[in-house]
Amino acid sequence: MVREQSRMCEANACGTAALIDIVCVSRMDIKTYLHRVGIEATTAPSLESLRELHRQHLLSVPFESLSMHSGEKIILDQALTYEKIVIKRRGGFSYENNGLFLWVLQVLGYKPRVLSARVKDIITGVYGPLYDHMILTVELEGRRWLCDVGFGDGIREPFRLEAGWEEEQDACVFRLREDQGEWFLEKKEANSWRSLYKFTLEERQYQEFKEMCEYHQTTPSSFFVRKSFCSLQLPRGRLTYIGHQLTSTKFTPDGEVKTTQVLTDEEIPNVLRDNFGVVLSGKLVAKEEILPPTCE
Repeated sequence: MVREQSRMCEANACGTAALIDIVCVSRMDIKTYLHRVGIEATTAPSLESLRELHRQHLLSVPFESLSMHSGEKIILDQALTYEKIVIKRRGGFSYENNGLFLWVLQVLGYKPRVLSARVKDIITGVYGPLYDHMILTVELEGRRWLCDVGFGDGIREPFRLEAGWEEEQDACVFRLREDQGEWFLEKKEANSWRSLYKFTLEERQYQEFKEMCEYHQTTPSSFFVRKSFCSLQLPRGRLTYIGHQLTSTKFTPDGEVKTTQVLTDEEIPNVLRDNFGVVLSGKLVAKEEILPPTCE
């Protein structure tokens, strides 16, 4: 059934009637997704349930760019993303993880809104273009909450959408700052704050990210093209593969403790399988280039 679903959705991506896409989505099973992220059952929409969904997705589904480096093309389609992440037990990047999470929240009775965020490059300090990153918001218990399961170094749980709100999550401290209608998600590092990305509260549509999804797979300046990586959050840390290195980060009361292992090309497939549960269908070309983006 899933193979048939994949063929039908690929046809839809090439221009077949939109009705086919509706059939594809109807075959996506929420119970199978919940099993994938280690949740036995979920209750009616609540902040507690949303927190569990958010955290379990991050602990179970890697943030990765391996498709770009193993001969795969990513199509902005929730049914194809479902097959990749849930059935094939892979991970994904921004639009895949948050696009799938959008579907999950809708099926479970939440009313998520899609927003566009612009990521700040850590080297140049330049923010990316519109639709650079997909994020979600949910209104619960009289408040709005920022949700993001598609950002490698971001929030672990839903974050209160309130100017000046500051919160510690897994030994990392985040805050939201608002300036003339723009919101900035920031992470505390030593005695300063580093901006991760900025966004407005203008609601967007899932398909509006299609062009940037293509951009991040084909443009040499894209972070996802420059680096083959796979990263997974742990209860008190993070495990990250980039290029020819595997780095384990542990959160301690005294800060982060990192250990790094250098890998050969032959070792990488086993490292991905044993540490992330990822098995690629094509040969991976390991890559780690430092090339600043050109977009403003």
